[in-house]
Amino acid sequence: MKKGVWLGICLVLLGLSGCTKSPESRNSLNALPQWYQEPTVLGDKYAASGSAKPNKAGDVELQRIEASAVARGELARQMELRVKDMFKRATQELGGGENQSIDHAIQYATKQIADVTLRQSQQKRLYVDSETGVMYTLYVLDSASTNQELKKTISSSLKNEDALWQKFQATQVWKELDNSEK
Repeated sequence: MKKGVWLGICLVLLGLSGCTKSPESRNSLNALPQWYQEPTVLGDKYAASGSAKPNKAGDVELQRIEASAVARGELARQMELRVKDMFKRATQELGGGENQSIDHAIQYATKQIADVTLRQSQQKRLYVDSETGVMYTLYVLDSASTNQELKKTISSSLKNEDALWQKFQATQVWKELDNSEK
């Protein structure tokens, strides 16, 4: 009888040992390189990361190009980003009496456009996850030359009629938003 009790206790303990907290999943962000998790300004450089899953053709060069495009897109969004955003909400009562119901609809759309010329962006790091095959890359851009380019763009747009027209249009949109809240 004692052997049966000890055997039962051992089985319970073995079962419970499987319930202990396991190491973090390979798919968690913590398993990725720190430079991918937090791409920040590195000294005098802007930094952005990108990733790409393996493609069915097994074309590593295409995968690298995709990861690079994602990282460079993020660099461009750091420099300049035009955002168009729209939110609509409607509530309507349908029917009458006990059969009355409320129909509620929401629409939300956003569009982000970055139109920036990146000069001298460089791939700084590359990592391929051996289990998933996902490729991660880090790109950097010299902030001193980029800041000069941004200053040129800003100063040239001050006297640019297109820039003035865009400013006028933006003002009209803000006025429309203000009027819709009343």
